[in-house]
Amino acid sequence: MSPSARAEDSLWSRIGHSVRECAPVARFNEAVLHHRFLTWTSQFIRDLWARLKEICYPVVMVARGTRRGAGRLKRWYTGGSKDRRRIQAILGLALLSGLAVAPYGPVLLALAYLGGAGWLGRDTSHKGADPESAEHIARLQAVYNGLVPYLHDEHDPDQHFKPGGGYRDAFTAWDFDDADRLTSFKVDYSQYVRDGEAEYRAKVERAIEGKVGRSNEFLYDWDEEGNHLHVRVLPPLISGLSCQQWPVAEIEYVLGITDPDSAGRLIPVVLPDEADKPAPAPTTGRGRQLPEGWHTALVAPVIWRVGSPCPNPHLLVVGDHGVGKTNVLRGLLGQALARGQQVAVIDVEQTEGYEDVRGRPGVRGVVEDPARALELLDWVGLECERRAEHKRAELAAVENADTTDIPVIRVPSPDSPGDTAEPDRIEHTDALWLCIDGLPELIDAAARLGRGDIEDMLASLARKARYADVLVLATARTDRVLGLRSALRAQLTVRVAMGSVDSATSTALFGGTLELGGARQLSAGRGYVRVGSGPVIRLQAPYVAPGAIAHTRPVEVVAKVTSAEPPKTATAGASTDSAEVPEVAEVAAEPAAD
Repeated sequence: MSPSARAEDSLWSRIGHSVRECAPVARFNEAVLHHRFLTWTSQFIRDLWARLKEICYPVVMVARGTRRGAGRLKRWYTGGSKDRRRIQAILGLALLSGLAVAPYGPVLLALAYLGGAGWLGRDTSHKGADPESAEHIARLQAVYNGLVPYLHDEHDPDQHFKPGGGYRDAFTAWDFDDADRLTSFKVDYSQYVRDGEAEYRAKVERAIEGKVGRSNEFLYDWDEEGNHLHVRVLPPLISGLSCQQWPVAEIEYVLGITDPDSAGRLIPVVLPDEADKPAPAPTTGRGRQLPEGWHTALVAPVIWRVGSPCPNPHLLVVGDHGVGKTNVLRGLLGQALARGQQVAVIDVEQTEGYEDVRGRPGVRGVVEDPARALELLDWVGLECERRAEHKRAELAAVENADTTDIPVIRVPSPDSPGDTAEPDRIEHTDALWLCIDGLPELIDAAARLGRGDIEDMLASLARKARYADVLVLATARTDRVLGLRSALRAQLTVRVAMGSVDSATSTALFGGTLELGGARQLSAGRGYVRVGSGPVIRLQAPYVAPGAIAHTRPVEVVAKVTSAEPPKTATAGASTDSAEVPEVAEVAAEPAAD
């Protein structure tokens, strides 16, 4: 951090700012200290003092040089031997006496005195020296030079970025970590820079990534109103996270984890111990503990809230092959099935990732054949109309009912089937999750079968599903997302991009370039997400092991060790596939002694 920024952020500066902002102090400053006469007087005195210092600067310099010369002469006189000092003094006096009686001698002596005193009295404080180390200066100057071709403007009167300029012309704050790596910095740029254009910002961001390091991930905060850019290097997200039952509300579904600054809360999760770090102490409390090799940690979740009605009921996952698109859908379906929701899956790409879903209670079907998939879509459309009619009947029943006898909406209980037949009860229908793994492939297959209107039908289905408790989840490859019609993409308001995203895909998904960037190769399960009109944030999706859908227990219970082998630890990248959350069970508390 720069010295000026560090001084502005000190405790005393904040206290002084708070005192100045108080109403009595502000009124006193405005009425007395900022009076017109006092302001004019203080300005006149400052100008007069500045002019006097400028006029008298030669005299001050000569006087300072005389004082320094006298000090050096005294140290020389007292530092030598007595005999040698006497001989040198006699020779010096003889030389001065000879020059004094020579023609123009006094003038030469006066000039020599003024020149020597002026040389000794020069300012040697080096007030403009850079306090940063040479390595830090080189790193900052390299970033500055890399931004000059993009942020230089010859019409800028301040010339923040110019060829041959210094980094302090544009950098207002910066920070290095303990390893001398640049972690954040702020720059000012010209007001004529085209910072409102997504492509222009993308060029600047790529230049920063090339100078700071492409292995890092960055957060860009463009202040278009104030012409400032704040860049932060983001720490890596937690890896080794597996799917588990999350401690969230009934209408909340967890897409993954993100940075703590991007979420409004933290939740506890179970994580495997890292091999290169010491294992944390086992979590104990109220008769519960974790086995060796596992620990709990607080992470920031990415929450997707659904309900009736839901502002963002449909999701689109985009990414290349093998980045984890199916894994995201499996995690959501596992949470839905664990809560008794209904699920229908269309696996056009035949990923075989939904075999553990097939045949489970609440699963309407898992189809891979395009013809059967179209039949399933037709059934979902009829189901949306039936649910919409059911909701209209509910509203009509509530409007026509007496205020003292409002019908009760509740989930029918299997233990009391007779309650559902009572006239004053209205059956509540569970939500239906329609999962389409490979949306562009389904559209192509429907076109081959003579159903060219499939995109319009899906867009209409998504509009009806918003008010029928039907949620649509779809995946698409990165190179095919631009081919989807805008009417269909507009209905899928929850956008997830797995892996690295180029500017064209980012514009199609998030309405512009990412304010995040950096690493070209992301680990498995890494991506970016935007829920509705919220900001684009980082995402680490949990790994869902085969056959592990809806099998985990809450985090607040202990794991049961079912094997003598220690659990495998998970590292970053593809090693997350081997991380599984252990089965969990309550520990029976021993009765207290009397």
